[in-house]
Amino acid sequence: MPYRSWSHTEILGAVSGFSALCGSLHYLLKVEEGKPFSWRELALHGMISAMCGLISYEILSYEGFPQELCGALSGLAGWGGTRLIRVLEIVINKKLGINKDDLK
Repeated sequence: MPYRSWSHTEILGAVSGFSALCGSLHYLLKVEEGKPFSWRELALHGMISAMCGLISYEILSYEGFPQELCGALSGLAGWGGTRLIRVLEIVINKKLGINKDDLK
């Protein structure tokens, strides 16, 4: 098969799809562990994971890493991106002294 160079748009599409797939698999693993299934949560998890993957790809690409590595690491970002965002939310809330009652 001849080598074909992908456009930036094609790469972003592949990266976001791969990240969304990894994030959806992460959610389905949580369902297997006992969490109740929700189509809404699955879609939301996939969209957040796709965004995390795109952000990580752009940062890594900007830093000059090879496209293949950027794509693989964006999949990892898709897998753990939603958890990272939640951890950051908790840390920021603690630093600002905000508790759950303040958010209601």
